[in-house]
Amino acid sequence: GCYDLLASEARLASFLLVAGEQAPPEHWFALGRLLTGRDGAATLISWSGSMFEYLMPALLMPHYRGTLLDRTCRAAIARQIRYGHRRHVPWGISESCYNARDVRHIYQYRAFGVPGLGLQRGLAGDLVVAPYATMLALPFAPREACENLRRLATREEARGRYGMYEAVDYTTKRLPRGHTRAVVRAFMTHHQGMGLVALGNVLLGAPAVRRFMADPAVRATELLLQERVPQAAPTLQPHEREARAAVEPAETEQGGLDARLPRSLHANARGSSALQRQLPCHGHSRRRGIQPLARSGPYALARRHGPRSLGVLRLP
Repeated sequence: GCYDLLASEARLASFLLVAGEQAPPEHWFALGRLLTGRDGAATLISWSGSMFEYLMPALLMPHYRGTLLDRTCRAAIARQIRYGHRRHVPWGISESCYNARDVRHIYQYRAFGVPGLGLQRGLAGDLVVAPYATMLALPFAPREACENLRRLATREEARGRYGMYEAVDYTTKRLPRGHTRAVVRAFMTHHQGMGLVALGNVLLGAPAVRRFMADPAVRATELLLQERVPQAAPTLQPHEREARAAVEPAETEQGGLDARLPRSLHANARGSSALQRQLPCHGHSRRRGIQPLARSGPYALARRHGPRSLGVLRLP
């Protein structure tokens, strides 16, 4: 019930359902497309504001510059970087284990995110940074991600025998007296695997994406990923007071905090007035304004109707 948003891992499942002809293309367009525009960086709203929701599907699905999903991913990374600066911690907040254990001494796990990016309440009450979230950002901001990983490995002591630890918990209520952080000394194979795939995509020319797109049915559905930025819709500010209270006063003078953001992220997050507007959330009758980046001709989606034959399905 929570993951019916385009800015979540639900888009990977929806895309595969459409590609495999197990659901009509309307399934993709029914995913929620609410936009938020805090700090001038308009972004699709997710449920918890975590890096996992925004960036995990990009491990397999290609992203095209200037499209709604690409600009959303870059704007979300810019918001994560800005939030880390304001909280004086490394950036990269996502779902992960944190500094709490059950009776069997097993670390507990749940989603964490940036206030203002997610619909979930209470995101400002926790501050947990997961190194794998920074790895997910490598294809979009490699230099900034490498710098953040270096900081986590050295200053924050988040590097262990088998790679980067699961997380660093900065939440005051869970810290021992006199400590400013607690390293979650665990290795989750799910997160380690995503980090390795992201590294491979950066260093080896995106082999996971190329393998995913080698399937004819996936290639025939590729136009869904080239959705244009909506042209007219207002933005939403989820839990605005909570988001403001979570950080110290932002630097407002020219050349301040925003100037330190990566140029590629800064331009994509703030450069489009169209992205400051929001497409309504649900319902097939509300899809007006969605236009893929088709090279020529009307919007048509090729679908496979057998092992060798391809057909064309025209969408509204």
